[in-house]
Amino acid sequence: MKQKWKKFGALTVAAALVTSLISFSPVSAASVTATVNWGSNQGSTTNYSYGLNIFKAQEGTVASDTDYKNNVAYMKPGIIRYHRADQMGESTTGNGWVKNPGASNYSWDAAKIGTILSNTFSNNPTRMINIANWPAYMDDGTGKLKTTMYDAYAAFCANLVQIVNIDQGRNVQYWEVLNEKDDTYASNMAELATIYKKAYDAMRAKSSTIKIGGPAFARPDLTARVDTFVANAHTKLDFISYHTYSSGSTSDTNASIWNSAQGLGATTTSIKNIIANYTTRAIETFHDEYNISWNPPDGRMNNEKGMIFDALSLISITKAGATGSMAWNESDGWYGKLEGWAPYNKRASAHLYNLFNTDMGGTIAGSTTSDASKIDLMGTYGGSWKKLALVNRSGADQTLQLSFSGWSTSIPGNTLFTVKRVYGWGVVYDSVRYDVLTSSAGYTLPADSVTLLILDENNKSYATATNYITNPKFDSGMTGWSTWALQTGDDAADYTETYGGRDGAHLTHWKNAYYGVHTYQTVTGLTNGTYTLKAWVTSSGGQFESRMEAKNFGGTQINANIPAGGWTQISIPNINVTNGQIEVGFWSKANAGNSVYIDDVELTKN
Repeated sequence: MKQKWKKFGALTVAAALVTSLISFSPVSAASVTATVNWGSNQGSTTNYSYGLNIFKAQEGTVASDTDYKNNVAYMKPGIIRYHRADQMGESTTGNGWVKNPGASNYSWDAAKIGTILSNTFSNNPTRMINIANWPAYMDDGTGKLKTTMYDAYAAFCANLVQIVNIDQGRNVQYWEVLNEKDDTYASNMAELATIYKKAYDAMRAKSSTIKIGGPAFARPDLTARVDTFVANAHTKLDFISYHTYSSGSTSDTNASIWNSAQGLGATTTSIKNIIANYTTRAIETFHDEYNISWNPPDGRMNNEKGMIFDALSLISITKAGATGSMAWNESDGWYGKLEGWAPYNKRASAHLYNLFNTDMGGTIAGSTTSDASKIDLMGTYGGSWKKLALVNRSGADQTLQLSFSGWSTSIPGNTLFTVKRVYGWGVVYDSVRYDVLTSSAGYTLPADSVTLLILDENNKSYATATNYITNPKFDSGMTGWSTWALQTGDDAADYTETYGGRDGAHLTHWKNAYYGVHTYQTVTGLTNGTYTLKAWVTSSGGQFESRMEAKNFGGTQINANIPAGGWTQISIPNINVTNGQIEVGFWSKANAGNSVYIDDVELTKN
């Protein structure tokens, strides 16, 4: 939890960054167009890209609660950070980890810490422990560490490594020293670096393999602070950590919050640039707290709005190349991805983290969007798998036309992508054709949803084309078909029979006198787009006119003549339906005894 709620100036920075995300695409009927290049390498995700802070487990018996543990594991965080602002509180009467924090005999409560850390999660995440500050006995009354206690604090930090990793064998890999003390030491960040370095040395003496870092900046946007700290501490930083919160008021619009989320990657970029000024050594970067509000409550953090914020944040932070991120937090009343009370039900963001950790790992593909204020996206790939996250932040349904490049194999239009979509109330699973995704009409993305599209290029499945014709083989007689007669009695010239058929029944046009007959049906409720009409036919020849027709589809009638001879398939391709319907039919104007057989009529979407 936050001790002081500080506003990171991401709203202003992000507005410019969102503008920079926009690239213009060809005119489309879809409300947004986007491109994805699977041949482009824009960096990679890590096992720590979609992590979480662990807050609730440090309360009472929550750590051992089965529902809590199962639901945290459901989110599959690759890294978790144990942090509470009250960590240095009394362990025997509150949620702290320290016995007698206000007295000279202060000490870590090893038994309590062991109980918390022994209750691991089934997905086996990497763990980080944050040492938030120091016991009250060491404080000078202004929030600063007494100068006489620097060595004692360092020894105190080292003693926690001794207890957790050596005595208890927990193998915690990451150790974060300090939490948001840059406000307190704003005028003397070099001194904060001195405190950190002493703690580093003492902890390193306990273990040569752990990673030690910090200081969990509250204001990474105030780069002078960051610069001074890094200048003085970089030789002893295995990683650097920082926090951002986007809003202090529920009156801030959703749009401004989404803009902030889309700009969070700028923080990692800034931190990396500062590191580069002082060293070429690989110092890891952890954006290990972020959420909407530094001034809770804000109900958006508990619903689909928080889920959209999280998705946009994860995309921005990951694209910027952070080693990892940890959202604040896994479970509580204000911030949690889970409710803060038993049985710790999943909120919308819990499903988001499950899907991102399940599916969104790998190399980051190049991508653009024509309107980042409506749709943002990130594609990742690995091996034959291609995965795309689409975030509709607009508050309204949008249609998206995608343009792909860099495929390793041919992708026919009827190739099926798996669809996983997160709403405020849960997840739905579906599939969608490639030609729908790339159609100018666009693929519908519902308001306040995150959609994942997934394809294994080496194991593609294909949609069986839907035939929109009723009774296409005439096995049910003339059901679904209508007749128009040129003259009285010609309505008897179309009928069904099995004589001379390809496979069971077929439609026949025949009469023992001159006749004209049209057999047709109107198909309604079609999605606008291009269609193909096909039929198998055989004809005696000799007719004045004999053809298959497509008309009343919003364009000029199209015909395909029926040739004389044995069974053959004729077609009318690329019928551009613009009014949601089409009339298909077969017309014969013939001499007595002329015949046409018709079977297996198909109308399919291209």
